[in-house]
Amino acid sequence: MPIDTNLLDRLRSRGEEVFTQVSAELMSNPSFMRAMEGALRGKEKVDATAAQAIKSMNIPTRTEFKRALKRIDALEHEVADLRLKLKKARAAAKAGKQAKTKTSPAKRPVTKAKKTKTAG
Repeated sequence: MPIDTNLLDRLRSRGEEVFTQVSAELMSNPSFMRAMEGALRGKEKVDATAAQAIKSMNIPTRTEFKRALKRIDALEHEVADLRLKLKKARAAAKAGKQAKTKTSPAKRPVTKAKKTKTAG
């Protein structure tokens, strides 16, 4: 059984009208406005008390946590960049070493003569 979309549109429109009307009436009611102001002040006090409790327990705030995550991401990118640079530097050093050994004759390492103790 299909629902008439025109009917749904009319119901939605009527619901919006009623909501707007009720909201306007509430906003013009001084008692309601005082109650809302009191509720907002209460919420602010609860928020401040909760923040104080969280701080005293040494728990990071959402802002501090987000800041730490951003810093961790930045450090991870720096580490990745440094790893890439190190890899390139090692490859360049290896290529330079290989080119150097191909062009110059191989040399035997020079060893120092060991001193022997003489009875004396």
